Amino acid sequence: MIHSPFFIYMTKKIKDNESIKPLINLLKVGQVSFKALDKFPFIYKLNPKAQLLKEKFLKIQDMSNILYLPDQFNEIFAKHGWICYGALSQKVLEESVKLGLENKIDEAKKTLIDSIDEIYIDLILIKCQSREHFKLRIDLLTLLKTDYLEKRYHACIPLLLAIIDGLANDISNHIGFFTESSQFELYDSITAHSSGLPFLKEIMNSSRKATNIEEITIPYRNGILHGRDLNFANKEVASKCWWVLAALIEWADERRINKQKNQESFLEILQSYNQTSRLNQRIDSWEKRTRKGSIFWQNQTTETLEKSSPEYTLLEFLQAWKNKQWGKLTPTLLHTIGKHQKKETKDIKVDYSSIDLLNFYIINSNDQSPSSTIIKTHLDYIKDRQNFIKEVSISLNYAHQDNGLPELRNEPNGKWFISQNSLSEILF
Repeated sequence: MIHSPFFIYMTKKIKDNESIKPLINLLKVGQVSFKALDKFPFIYKLNPKAQLLKEKFLKIQDMSNILYLPDQFNEIFAKHGWICYGALSQKVLEESVKLGLENKIDEAKKTLIDSIDEIYIDLILIKCQSREHFKLRIDLLTLLKTDYLEKRYHACIPLLLAIIDGLANDISNHIGFFTESSQFELYDSITAHSSGLPFLKEIMNSSRKATNIEEITIPYRNGILHGRDLNFANKEVASKCWWVLAALIEWADERRINKQKNQESFLEILQSYNQTSRLNQRIDSWEKRTRKGSIFWQNQTTETLEKSSPEYTLLEFLQAWKNKQWGKLTPTLLHTIGKHQKKETKDIKVDYSSIDLLNFYIINSNDQSPSSTIIKTHLDYIKDRQNFIKEVSISLNYAHQDNGLPELRNEPNGKWFISQNSLSEILF
């Protein structure tokens, strides 16, 4: 009997990953143990700690369904062009699987497509800013974001496919995403599990030898770029291209870590799982701050703002720029994280000293995501002996201070950083 590649991929389960399987086994052991204890209820009276332990176990058991969701997601949606990846929103994961299991596939598809919105793409762009190879393509990706949001799917789909191929080529030593020899499976991974990114690559790389005028819903690379699939320009195909790019970021991060087998204890796994679960809950419960009017913001200074706010960081940055204190600019810029600060300060002085900043104030501030805010700012400056007055939308990202990866605002290891890309129009 010959099995399809999909069947072969699906016989391997994400729940059997080294970092997940011990936790599932522990839950099974706990389930059997407490069933046995329940037959002797007097034990709980003799030992109240046993009752507390059971209550904690039941809470963990209630949350344990998430351990099975990645497999369920891939079983339902991989053949349609979506795969589960490590950074996928728990809310989207749970909602889509629930709909899928209820056989409401069209509703589930709409949930997945609509999840690729401006906030989702902004998070991708933030991640790209701090990663080798990805940051080289920020300008193109920013243009593609505009194309996608303005429904120019015919423009963004082919270029996203080309960028995905080029990124895989750069990361894996000149082996593109769509080449037959490319290998994307990684040990102990959700994203790069055999049922995930490797399987999706096979689908997208399908041979498309005949010209087709029927609408497609999978981003077939060969059909689109070779002009065989002519009716490809729709939101579903475009959203799946962004989805693949998000998964590729996860794959690149995990590939760099090169995870090996370890002897992590059950307790460590439980602690890690609980931390991740709590973080996901905080992300899902995050809400934008109430927007203030321009009069409010024009009256704000570093004396009136909270030090933990993005607006405080921006005003400190602009004041240092106005005072030509180049050393104070360096640790505030996102692209300098992890680099030699003295060397970066020399480069920053070259970039910023050509502009005399005369005056500035905030016009408005708009939270974009749990880790990003865009602040429209009035800048009055002199450059090349000419006076300019401009409104500039300056992007700030809340990121880990050591590696530049996005953090949920106000997490202890993070701080606000300025994205120099948002100032490029006046700097260069």
